[in-house]
Amino acid sequence: MKKVLGLSLSALMVLTLTACGGNSGPELANSYDYFYSTDMSTLDYVTTNKANNHQHTVNFVEGLLQNDATGAYIPAAAESYETNEDATVWTFHLREGIQWVTATGEEYGAELTAHDYVTGLRHAADFDSEMLELVDTMIVNLKAYAEGTASWEDVGVKALDDYTLEYTLNDSVPYFDTMTTYTILYPINQEFLESKGAGCKLGAPDKNTCEFGLLQPDSILYSGPFILSNLTAKSQISYTKNNSYWDADNVFVDTVSLIYFDGTDKYGIINAYENGQSVAAPIRGDWADYSDYAETYKDYMIAPRPNAYSFGINFNLNRTSYKYTNKETEAEKENTRNALLNSDFRNAIFSAFDRISYLSVTMQEDVAISNLRNMNGVPALVHTSDGTSYDKLVAAAYQEMTGNEIDLSDGQDPFYNPDAVDGYIEKAKAAGITFPVTLDLLCEDLDTAQAVASSLKTSVETNTDGQILINIIPLPEDEYTAVAFYNNNPDATDYDISTASGWGPDYADPKTFCDVYSIANNGAFLTNIGLYPEGENAQSDAAAQAVGLDEYQQLLDEADAIKSDLDARYEVYAKADAWILANAVYVPVQQQGTNLTVTKVVPFTQPYALGGAGGYKMNFMKVQVEPVTVEEYEAAKTEFEG
Repeated sequence: MKKVLGLSLSALMVLTLTACGGNSGPELANSYDYFYSTDMSTLDYVTTNKANNHQHTVNFVEGLLQNDATGAYIPAAAESYETNEDATVWTFHLREGIQWVTATGEEYGAELTAHDYVTGLRHAADFDSEMLELVDTMIVNLKAYAEGTASWEDVGVKALDDYTLEYTLNDSVPYFDTMTTYTILYPINQEFLESKGAGCKLGAPDKNTCEFGLLQPDSILYSGPFILSNLTAKSQISYTKNNSYWDADNVFVDTVSLIYFDGTDKYGIINAYENGQSVAAPIRGDWADYSDYAETYKDYMIAPRPNAYSFGINFNLNRTSYKYTNKETEAEKENTRNALLNSDFRNAIFSAFDRISYLSVTMQEDVAISNLRNMNGVPALVHTSDGTSYDKLVAAAYQEMTGNEIDLSDGQDPFYNPDAVDGYIEKAKAAGITFPVTLDLLCEDLDTAQAVASSLKTSVETNTDGQILINIIPLPEDEYTAVAFYNNNPDATDYDISTASGWGPDYADPKTFCDVYSIANNGAFLTNIGLYPEGENAQSDAAAQAVGLDEYQQLLDEADAIKSDLDARYEVYAKADAWILANAVYVPVQQQGTNLTVTKVVPFTQPYALGGAGGYKMNFMKVQVEPVTVEEYEAAKTEFEG
């Protein structure tokens, strides 16, 4: 799933939602009030790959599995499931009695059944879902159906009866269960779907005459813990509790109210918190009077739990659009392009970039350090059979590749090395690059966003002695979002360097991160780096080969071919991740922003996920009347961790 978000505002949902969980001791409130920063673009949950949609829709419709506070995958609509010996056939047994309800909370008159999951996947394929690539080569004949070369009856998803759902896969996928929290595998009631217009009919799609999933609450049915009650662009998104939900006793807030926040007022959220209009607020290190707030809230400032998102820098390897630039000649454009295709040039930026100073623009230095992420992925996403975490495998592969011993765990910086910059630049010069090189960087036209961009500019320009320059180009939010986040046309990827890309794991396997740069599997970051998917454009093919992504792809193919020996699989994927770092194709920066925060969300009650979209779900979450103290949080953490 493509989850490309901006760092300036992306922390809004994370401050409390991934941070908290808890006990039942305190007096509880019945509402959750906070903020959001990006409007929803659709309610058609099986067709979108955007986090700004998923973070809401997972609360409206019930998936097969869900996450608990530990991150474990536990029953949701499916009471139980099993797989065959080689993990090619997965069978889910649905609980009886889950009701579909309308936007007014009235029961629709139909249970959620296995047939609805079949309908959901077929609708996703019919409407060319942005997430289809997640499963289309995995489920038997799904890709062929989407391409019109197979009938739906040949696709490997079947309702064996009303409560038994079976997926048949092309190959062994031992992590398939961890994919079920994503909305591509969510259910849709066929009768309701086809009532929303002639173009909604299964097998005969027409987006122009289908009103399912339009941006209005009554365009979908609900089977999850909440119902969408208000959706007003750049204003408010509200939920109410679904009293017909099968597990309503474990939904502890009656209402959720999220107010639009554009980030222009740095004190907006803390002011709302102090006025009783928000259950949480960050205490930001970029406030001039931060020390005053730190003193006021010293007994309440909590560091949230690490999250699964990884953000960093991407380089445009094949720029063709120059609307946003001060470059004047074709020679300068070509020199910049050649520079970005050169691994020594990219490594010069990697070594010159002071990531701690960069993150400290918006958070306290110690928190900034704790937010550092040093790889394209989550260090502990998977472990080998002897308990070795994945980052240790990547570090070992990196050392074998470069000769440099490295620690890739979060919370420290193994890459910042100004002394190495000159050596990389001299190698780039020897390869024919002319210096200085100026790189265009887009950012939102907000004071904070420009200050963050200026930090990157300062460290790179200072540590390269002005041989690499950064040209900051502020844009209005909507324009910036369209170009930097949700642009699916690489010809319109109008920058040289981007800080707008972030990714969270779709499932518990390294493939979920490694594939974002796959040139054979429509990698989700290909557009971000100026490349067409699957070699559709000859020029981008040449750029991919110049960088060495064909070599990277060979590692991906080798790793994914290993199905049963997970230790061996992880080791080869680790080589691919190490290759990305050694060649500076991607510069990792941070997990999704996690400032110290004050919160009323009871510690360790909400679902937590290192894969899938389950961490957005708000069932199980409790909100207390009084703010959580540091003492309460630490006690809850000790109890939670056993």
